[in-house]
Amino acid sequence: MVVGVAATAAFWLGGLHFADATTQPGKIYVSSMVIRDDAIKVRIRRHTWSDTLRYARGAEVRYEVVNRGTRRFSLDILGSVTGVMAPGRRATILVAWSRRGRYVFQTAPHGGRLRVTVT
Repeated sequence: MVVGVAATAAFWLGGLHFADATTQPGKIYVSSMVIRDDAIKVRIRRHTWSDTLRYARGAEVRYEVVNRGTRRFSLDILGSVTGVMAPGRRATILVAWSRRGRYVFQTAPHGGRLRVTVT
């Protein structure tokens, strides 16, 4: 009986070691985001911009958003809202990517799209 309990405990404790890793807690990544009339682009490297992003679950990203379009836009990403931004205006939003899945966000009204995959 004692051997069975010890084996069960070892199984559960050993299983905890192999849990899927997420990003390090407390680390906030900073990315530039540009909203244009036809697209939303996020800087992923020094000279590289993308409208399709991939994050590990648990990532926290502070987006520094600027409206380079000719119209007023608003962007809502998982409850973090820029508010209505006139052309040339800037805003900062903080997004916690805590759930796995595929997401598509669009600026209002009728603007570009941003696709995000959280693994």
